[in-house]
Amino acid sequence: MDSQHTEQLYERFPELYRERTAPLKSSGMAWGFQCGNGWYKIIYEMSQKIQKLSVGGEFAPAITQVSKHEDGTLHVEARNITPPIQDVIATAREASRLTCEECGYSPAFLRKGKGAEAPHIACGRCARKNTPTTTRKTNKRNRRPRRAPDIVVVKR
Repeated sequence: MDSQHTEQLYERFPELYRERTAPLKSSGMAWGFQCGNGWYKIIYEMSQKIQKLSVGGEFAPAITQVSKHEDGTLHVEARNITPPIQDVIATAREASRLTCEECGYSPAFLRKGKGAEAPHIACGRCARKNTPTTTRKTNKRNRRPRRAPDIVVVKR
């Protein structure tokens, strides 16, 4: 996720994302949000719901990592969570199954990939944009000559 969206989430929910300054051994939030901008709305709504359900203080929930899971969906790790908060996180994960990771369009589908382009959720437009196009160039000799039309329409 780009830095602008990341800073908006950090400013809006400082108590929830307080683990961003923790060492890497205990929290993965120091790396930021490791997903595309299309899931910003899902993460924002999830954070709002968690903040409403949480009780402040020492035992308030804290999100320790937000990334893309092996199966292409949103992966959220948190501390001090309760069953209602677990349900909110599960709902966000299910919403990410149908939302494009790049542009946020829904419906989107799981796209298979190789190497760095591991399985990801993408809409048709983003999937076409990210796949390389192969165009064949033909020599002028191999092209068929254009044929003159059989019927010519003359307007008066």
